[in-house]
Amino acid sequence: MNKRKPSVITLSALTLIMLGITVTQAQTIQDSTICYGYTTDLQPKGIGSTVFNYNEQVGYWVKIQTPPNVEYRVVWIDPRDTQFRSQAVTIVPKTGENWGIVFDSIDLAESTVKNKLGVWKVQLYIDHELKSESQVQIISYENLQSNIQNIQNQIADIVEEKDSLLAQNAALEVSLETLQVQYTALEAQVGTSSDYEKIQQDYNDLNDDYDALKANQGSTRTMMYAAIVVALVSVVVAVYFGAMKK
Repeated sequence: MNKRKPSVITLSALTLIMLGITVTQAQTIQDSTICYGYTTDLQPKGIGSTVFNYNEQVGYWVKIQTPPNVEYRVVWIDPRDTQFRSQAVTIVPKTGENWGIVFDSIDLAESTVKNKLGVWKVQLYIDHELKSESQVQIISYENLQSNIQNIQNQIADIVEEKDSLLAQNAALEVSLETLQVQYTALEAQVGTSSDYEKIQQDYNDLNDDYDALKANQGSTRTMMYAAIVVALVSVVVAVYFGAMKK
């Protein structure tokens, strides 16, 4: 008889331990989200991961399947990775079902919160163990409005610059058309390259004659040839530099 009692006790203890483990493992986090609150049927409302600092509050909603009867604690951590608050919370059970929720929120109207802009972390501890974590970004409504206004001003500047460029482009197109007309008219007036070569040859011949006469001392004929050469030089320069050759 004495040998059987320890066996029964041991078996009972093992059974209780196993049952305890089973209950603990049955508890699971089904869902979690950042929101403003929850409805009468325990569903989250106002879901979002970004909130303005003028909002009244932001909260953390977690759905737990088969919630155990242990301690639940929600911890809020600010953007500087400093713990802002650690709050014990209780399970809100869903009537007639085997799940419930925990919910905790912080008041954004508090100056200590609304001035700490950036990404916050919120954590759920179940029986002192971290089981769930989410993030929420708190942004300044005034800064957002200012950024939007700056963007609108930049867009207006871009549109104005675009209109100016379009006007300049139109003016350049008119100038191009004018140059094309002038070029066509100049082509009709200026001789061909063969005409230029003939004038150049005449100039060379006259220049040779002028040099020859100059060698035999000056005379009235020399001066006459010089005047003709000067006139031809002017013509050649005008044709060469002032017009486009074909």
